Amino acid sequence: MFMSLLSHAVSAWFAFLLPCYATFKALSHRPLSEPDLQRWSMYWAVIGAFVAFEYLCEWLISWLPFYWEVKTLFLLFLALPQTEGSTYIYTAYLQPFFIKHETDLDAGIISVQRNIFALLQARLAALWEVVWSIINKAPVSGQSAPGQSPATGPAFSLQSAMSLWNTYSPLMNRGSQPARSAEPNASSTSVRTPTMGQRAAHATDEVNQPNSSDSAQSFNRAPAIPEPQHSKIN
Repeated sequence: MFMSLLSHAVSAWFAFLLPCYATFKALSHRPLSEPDLQRWSMYWAVIGAFVAFEYLCEWLISWLPFYWEVKTLFLLFLALPQTEGSTYIYTAYLQPFFIKHETDLDAGIISVQRNIFALLQARLAALWEVVWSIINKAPVSGQSAPGQSPATGPAFSLQSAMSLWNTYSPLMNRGSQPARSAEPNASSTSVRTPTMGQRAAHATDEVNQPNSSDSAQSFNRAPAIPEPQHSKIN
């Protein structure tokens, strides 16, 4: 554990930070120093190849004894100006390999780029077929029902996406607007019928209210005068 931390610290300082600053110095000085630029270009080319190899194979060789010590010594060999190991490795191994296989490397890079683009396009087309089948409730192409020929799904294109939008956008806009009723409000035109409570109250008022004709006759009738009583005289 300690050797791993020490190796990372020494490698970060001598193999990356100091070369990075030296490259800045070589690029900032005018006129440019061609030997310095050539040297640091070779260094970063070798470091790039080494880091790529380490990413691929470190899980396989990191368990070997003295791995971190050997790695630190190798990076110091590449970076130190006293040794200039990166210049030696580039001119002796890396440059001849690139010159010999330059045509094959260019064709391989172009082929990988095309294959990645074709793979992404195929995956997007398959995803679009699945989405289209879910919307239309139809089986995905290649998974049709027994006895039926497999149906080919629509191609993934901008025209199909625009047609789908033009088809379903009026429905979504119509559903978002509030529904307007063409008929008048039923509450404004309907005749209000009295409730049972109102009917009972009206009947009570009619019972308690005296008859107008009876009251008029009683008002016009003259009051009764009591007859005088004569006492008998003996």
